[in-house]
Amino acid sequence: MSWTRFGLVLSLLVVGAVLATRGTSDPEVSLASVMELWSDTLRDTDQIGMKLTRVSDAEEMKIGADLARGVADMGREDADAGRYVTGVAEPLLPHLRRPGIRYQFHVIDSPQVNAFALPGGQVFVMRGLLEFVESEAELAAVLGHEMSHVDLRHCIEHYQYEAKLTKAGAPELAWMVEMAHRLVMLGFSPQQELEADAQGERLSVESGYDPDAEPALFMRMKTKFHQPSRVQASTPAGEVRQAASEAIGAYFRTHPPSEERVVRLNDMLARHRQELAGRRFYVGKENLRDRVPRSSHEYAGEFRKIYMR
Repeated sequence: MSWTRFGLVLSLLVVGAVLATRGTSDPEVSLASVMELWSDTLRDTDQIGMKLTRVSDAEEMKIGADLARGVADMGREDADAGRYVTGVAEPLLPHLRRPGIRYQFHVIDSPQVNAFALPGGQVFVMRGLLEFVESEAELAAVLGHEMSHVDLRHCIEHYQYEAKLTKAGAPELAWMVEMAHRLVMLGFSPQQELEADAQGERLSVESGYDPDAEPALFMRMKTKFHQPSRVQASTPAGEVRQAASEAIGAYFRTHPPSEERVVRLNDMLARHRQELAGRRFYVGKENLRDRVPRSSHEYAGEFRKIYMR
């Protein structure tokens, strides 16, 4: 991303804010609408930069290893749980698109119900998530989702501008450009999250795990982590302040609503139900309880058959 384009984006936002505060306005048109328009434009333009600054798998894995060292202060790493998670992920690996990436799985002793991925195949799972999932199939769905962010290059896109500029011998410029880039690309976009949902589901199904596990997990997450609706500012000045505090805009939210994700996953499963009908898939509640991955031992009572609805 060039400073010229970044400056243009900020200028458009300021102009939009001024226009939104002047004259008689349509109550249905807000500054948030302006932000949605420019954020969509920025996303499309940014794809050009992504292709021009693409890094190799080896470079990506080095970046990921460097970043992973910075996660050490999040909590103690649980090696035993990490071996279990690695065993759960192993059947998913052959179905990824980028065989050059070597994945490493870490479990952090933290109560957070969370998991995330870094470039180069570094996947982190919090103890709270291991306690929240109810089966190995649900854990496999989470791992498939996070691995997909790596496989689809979502993770490295946050860092590849900096990597290319540093390699070109301009570390200070790299830092400035990267900070600007992260300002407008914080987290994963809703579209990227939906792409990772779809590919994560594919990885789970192709590995023999219960296809209904991921939608069920998202529904429980929606219930547990329900977020209140956004309150619209009542004055133009308040809306400008609110827009500034939410400068990432609607497009740059890190996650789309869980309900939308569930609907899309269920629609995808419905389209492929005939292909899945009659096949047996693995659930793995006992595996999760005993911390024994299915790749090491299958419990006879953990299979379920898919039927046409």
